[in-house]
Order: sequence, then C-alpha cells, then structure tokens
Amino acid sequence: MKNVCTLLLLCCLAAAASGQTPFTITANNFPIYGIQTYRGPNTGPNLTPAANGNWDYSALSASGTVQSPYIVETDPFYTQAGVDVYIDDFKNLTPQLGYIVYNEFDFNSAGVFDKGIYIDPQAYGLGAFSGNNLDSIRFPFQGYIYPTSRKIMEFPATFGSNWSSQNRRWVNFDLTVTALGLNKVPGQHVFTTFRTDSIIGWGTMRVYTAAGPSIAYGVLIDKINQYAVDSFYLAGAPAPTALLTAFGMTQGQQTGINKRYAVFREGYSTPLAVFIYGSNNYTTPTAIYFDADNLTPTTSVGDLNELQYATLLFPNPSRSGQINVQFSGNLPAVTQYQVIDLQGRILQNGRADISQGFFQVQLEQQAPAGRYFLQLTDENNQPVVSESFIHQP
Repeated sequence: MKNVCTLLLLCCLAAAASGQTPFTITANNFPIYGIQTYRGPNTGPNLTPAANGNWDYSALSASGTVQSPYIVETDPFYTQAGVDVYIDDFKNLTPQLGYIVYNEFDFNSAGVFDKGIYIDPQAYGLGAFSGNNLDSIRFPFQGYIYPTSRKIMEFPATFGSNWSSQNRRWVNFDLTVTALGLNKVPGQHVFTTFRTDSIIGWGTMRVYTAAGPSIAYGVLIDKINQYAVDSFYLAGAPAPTALLTAFGMTQGQQTGINKRYAVFREGYSTPLAVFIYGSNNYTTPTAIYFDADNLTPTTSVGDLNELQYATLLFPNPSRSGQINVQFSGNLPAVTQYQVIDLQGRILQNGRADISQGFFQVQLEQQAPAGRYFLQLTDENNQPVVSESFIHQP
C-alpha cells in the first residue's frame, strides 16, 4: 500500500508547482490501464514540445469517442509471469490483410512492459489476392511470453528521460494457395518491434470539456517512435519472393509505423492527449485524441487559473480491497458513496466524508476480482466524482 503521508505531500506540491517544475512519473502515480475513453479524431495545430510550455487545445472538440478497454488478466500462464491486463490489437501485414492479437501488459516497480502475446484461432480468405475463394490463411491458438519485453514506460520518468527496447515475436499460421500447390503448409510470421521514448517537453495544457476549457494540467510530453520489421517463413524456409509479391509483402518490410506524442498528467496512465503522425516526421498530426474522462473544467472562462478540484485514486489495482481518494483544490459537495460493478449493480454504499480532503473505503470481503466504479454523489444523489479501479485480491 502506498504511503498516504507521502502522497498527500506530493499532491500538495503538484498543486502548488504545476506548470513551474516538471513532475516525475512513478509506479505510485501511473495506475494500471483500465477502460480508456478518448474524444476524436480531431484535426488541429501541431504540438511543439518545449520546456515550461503552455499549450491550449480547449477549442478542439469532437463528437466521436474511441475506447481502449484493457481487461484484467486471469489466465495463470500469464499472471504467473507478472501480467496484469491485456488488450486486443490488429497486426497488419498489408493494408488489406492482417490478424487479431492480444498484447499482455505487466505493471511493476520498474515500469510498464508488453510482455506476451495471445492469439485465438482465426482464418481469413485470400480470394482477393489469389482469385480463388477457397484459398486461406489460418492462425491456430497460440500464446507465449516474449524473451525480451517491449518497454512502454520506464519509472521514474521526467523531463529528459528516455528509454528504448526491441522484442522479437513469432506467429504460426498455415497457408492454402491452390494455384501454387500449397495446402495447409505451415508458416511463421516473425517480426521485431523497435520502440524509443523520450520525454522532450513539460509545462501546462488545457483541453476541451463540455463545461468549458479544462484547468491547466501539468504535463509531460513523451515522443514515441515505434515500428516493426517483418520476416516470413514457409515450410521452414524463407517464403518465396514471388508468393510475397502476390500478396503485396516483402521480406524486411516495415509495418506498424507509429510516430506520436503522448501527453501525460500526474496520477493517470491515460494520456491527456495523443497526437498521431503515422509515418510522417512529427510535422502534421493525422489525428489528435483527448481524454474524455477525468477532466476538470475551470470555474469560468474569465478565471482560467482557478482550480475546482482534482482527484487521485490509489492503490489501483487494490489487492487489500482498500480504496483511497485524495482531493486537491476546492472540495466538492459530497455526502454519499457507491461502489458499482460493470453491470451497473451497486455492490455497497454509505456516507462519505471528504472534509479533510481524503476519502477511504474498504470493500466487503465477498467482492469478486474485477473492475468497479467508485462514485461519490451529492445530497441530491447526483454523481460528483466517478473513478474506476481494479479489485485484484
């Protein structure tokens, strides 16, 4: 369990020094990924990282939302290796061909690591390439832990921090192309993923909320450059060039080229903003996304520096069942709390006293492992604060 006194001090310092000194990302203020919801895609001005910068994107709004749901891992094969959550992804081989994978993430005291892969059985027709609708590529069930993890975040991270990693993955398949005499011939897609991160900016950023511009959040800007190099094997030998050409692929091709800026706040693993550049060189964003949850508006457009309040929930995940919420800024009017599961059922509720800027609740012993929402409401039973957390006894 985190030291409450230390966290109280950190919260006070962050509130006083936001925009004056860069904060540091640690395991204590970077919770395990949950359901991440973003507004977007937006188009707008490029982000230019700087030291002690001030970025205002509060005029950019979008009606669309995108979710990235990270699911609590329960498979002992992965949990015994330290995996906490997983997310589905799509590995493109060409713009028209690819397969679904699940990436397994480990949060520990050293950082966040993409540690393994899981693939459900799946098959795709190749008629668009070969002209024969009976041709196919099939992926059997498979999963493993990588020899070397992909490093997503390294603790501690602050302005000037940088890290890099590369990890090798392999995915088994079988291929049927009747015209070439291939009938369920075993193959492998082997690819090495390269990633570099550099914290190259810090300062304050405002984003859009339905109630007006957000408060000026203290932020760190992570410059991310990631891509994969692909190789293909068939029947234990490099796949023939003519076959790869027919499918629009080459040995050593680069895929998944992803240049982006991720803008982080203290206390959240969900970026406040993500600027995506695809394969261009950080010059013109192809899309901009903003966090759609956990945003605090300013009290008025005329007083943008007045902080209403901000919250920090910890520990997350909770293994003891104890949940703490630290408030900074002006305290909201809260009288009750509810713990709600993903089906909307109220697990427990009661009075909530936050007069000291702090709230603590202990989950009942019968609460099963899973994701929950802690909701704090006012005297009219209207939600004031809503935080998600993982219970992992």
